[in-house]
Amino acid sequence: MIQNHMQWEEAAARLLREARLPGTEEVPLSQSAGRVLAADCRARTAVPPFDKSPFDGYACRAADLPGSLRVIGTAAAGCRTLATVGPGEAMRIFTGAPIPPGADTVIRQEDAEAEAQAVRIALGAAPGTNIVRRGEDVREGQILLGEGTRLEPGHLGLLAGQGLAEVEVFRKPGAVLIPTGNELAEPGEACPPYGIYNSSSYVLAAYLEKLGFLVQRQPIVPDTEAATLAAVGKALDGPEDLVLTTGGASVGDYDFAERTAAALNAEPLLRKVNMKPGGTMLVSRARGKLLVSLSGNPAAALMSLLTVLRPALLAMTGDTQQTVFWQLPVREAMPKTSGSDRMLRGHLLIEDGQAWFQEHQGRGNGNIASFAGCELIGIVPGGSAPLKKGDPIRVLRLPSPLL
Repeated sequence: MIQNHMQWEEAAARLLREARLPGTEEVPLSQSAGRVLAADCRARTAVPPFDKSPFDGYACRAADLPGSLRVIGTAAAGCRTLATVGPGEAMRIFTGAPIPPGADTVIRQEDAEAEAQAVRIALGAAPGTNIVRRGEDVREGQILLGEGTRLEPGHLGLLAGQGLAEVEVFRKPGAVLIPTGNELAEPGEACPPYGIYNSSSYVLAAYLEKLGFLVQRQPIVPDTEAATLAAVGKALDGPEDLVLTTGGASVGDYDFAERTAAALNAEPLLRKVNMKPGGTMLVSRARGKLLVSLSGNPAAALMSLLTVLRPALLAMTGDTQQTVFWQLPVREAMPKTSGSDRMLRGHLLIEDGQAWFQEHQGRGNGNIASFAGCELIGIVPGGSAPLKKGDPIRVLRLPSPLL
């Protein structure tokens, strides 16, 4: 049954339960950045794979120290054979080289005095001194990265170090984005009198692509029930997992989202969320896909994605990251009150060692510029008293690559 005016976290949890995982595929490691692992990756080999030296010096036996030792050879990174170090012997060793058989200690070259075919070491050492042990960084068989991890550049280096040429990842889910509105014009076209440019499609499509979706942006659909029904119906017949419309999500004479969903026998999931901006939305399930209708105001639509929709969208890519909240004092007083939760655009400000939530100017539904540099969404619960400077509020942290 459809639920009206849900709290935003309740709505996010409701939609998260509706998320469906995509299929999986094998991709070359070199093309896997940003993809989401579909299975745990375990270490095939220990790292380092052998005992090695952390710096240049001499490999020897602790039992022979201090003393003058005969140098029997050299061990360098990448060497294929090594002689055995016996009593009274040492081997010149370089950073990253394997510890030769028989040696149990490495002495830094700064602590040794080289002689002709020999080395004098004046200090003693315990067995195991200055040796990086096999498996010290990674144990063979341990889970390196878990299923649901979005691969970052450092992850690729970790997997390459295991000799992996391919990884199993979730397929990218598909999304169709349909802008509606007689007032809209595409960038590059002449804007009609009293019209506006279609900015929502571009910011939402880019955001979905950052999350890992393959996005199709459709042409602007005029504000008629027949045109809206035709565009949405065609999109639902395609292979994509998400159909998202902007505009027409309210209850005015030119708002056709709800009537379109009903005509397509969509199962309604939620209508309206108790937040500003971004509370105007209608979400349904139709033909196995999520059908999402958002406000035509770009800032309101983006706020809906960043808060209510984002957990479900991440889950649809296989990503298991959790929403992160902080508690921060507000940098400026907020005398205005609201019956709905207020979602504030802002960033972290450090001033004289104190962390603050600094709100951005421009709270309007159409004000997309206020998202520039936005890394935090401040949440002021509906019905809260006016806030004084320094009063704490809960803030949602956005990962900066997705801003």
